[in-house]
Amino acid sequence: MGVMVRVLIVLAVLVMPVAAFAQGKIGIINLDDALSNSSAGKAALSGLKSKFESREKSIAAQGEDLKKMQDELQKKSVALSQDAMKSKAADFEGKARKYLEDRNKLQQEEQQAQQTVLQPLLSRLQKVVSEYAAKNGFTVILEARSVPYYDPSLDVTAAVQAQFDKSK
Repeated sequence: MGVMVRVLIVLAVLVMPVAAFAQGKIGIINLDDALSNSSAGKAALSGLKSKFESREKSIAAQGEDLKKMQDELQKKSVALSQDAMKSKAADFEGKARKYLEDRNKLQQEEQQAQQTVLQPLLSRLQKVVSEYAAKNGFTVILEARSVPYYDPSLDVTAAVQAQFDKSK
């Protein structure tokens, strides 16, 4: 019986620090949602979309033209002479290469513009999250992507977004 009491005392001493830590307040936030659903985020993303929309349509049209060209090459491959087939294939390859270059260049420009526009907003959002955590007694606020599961009641995204919309 005395051994059992000692084991319980040792377990109580070991569990106490874990229990003390567990009393901290934890929150979960989806930073992407908080940013993209905020008024500043919506305006920034809308501006980015309109900036690149015409070029995206142009590149999509290039892709459709390539698809039609490829279908035409496959259908007419039997009827065309070898020289004509080589010429059409070379033309197709050149256009396909240009399409891929244009598409990659546009993607890089979009990513760079997005980073330039959104980085200041993300910095401001980080500051708002820190202020919100301090004001509301949170020990830690974790990014939702890094947590495999959480109770939805821990989600502070909407509250932080509202705070972010009020901040300047």
